[in-house]
Amino acid sequence: MDLRSPFSIPRLSLYRPGLLVLLSVWLQFGLNAAQAQSTTEPRYLVAIELHTEEELLQALQRSEQLLNQGILRRHSPSPVQFVLHGPEARILLLQNYPRYKATVDLAARLSAFGVVDLKVCETWMGGNGINPEELPPFVGTVPYAPAEIKRLMDEQDYIYF
Repeated sequence: MDLRSPFSIPRLSLYRPGLLVLLSVWLQFGLNAAQAQSTTEPRYLVAIELHTEEELLQALQRSEQLLNQGILRRHSPSPVQFVLHGPEARILLLQNYPRYKATVDLAARLSAFGVVDLKVCETWMGGNGINPEELPPFVGTVPYAPAEIKRLMDEQDYIYF
């Protein structure tokens, strides 16, 4: 068999030792990277219980403080998750920006830095007559907050902030 022919298929056995070494190195690197991320990068989920502006602001300020202390990083692969499903979500509505400017600006800045990820429950929004277009661009939505919170805790190993 001529190995230079464009229509010939080289025998895979010729490449097996090199492929095995390459696969082994690739798997080891991937496992080490995953282990390093899971041990050095905590995953935080904010627990909003009172559903007040003060509680939301305090959680945002704590995120900023942890950023300034170097505990959280900018553009982290695991930003602090805010899954809002109560009256505190109204603070982020575009129409309420003048009233809650300081809180919204802090949320926007931390979101732009990749420190926090804010989402609002679509089920709660629907029950309160709120459309997703009423939220600023840096705020996402989730279909059902309790299911998203459970998913983050069970599948992504987030812990309460």
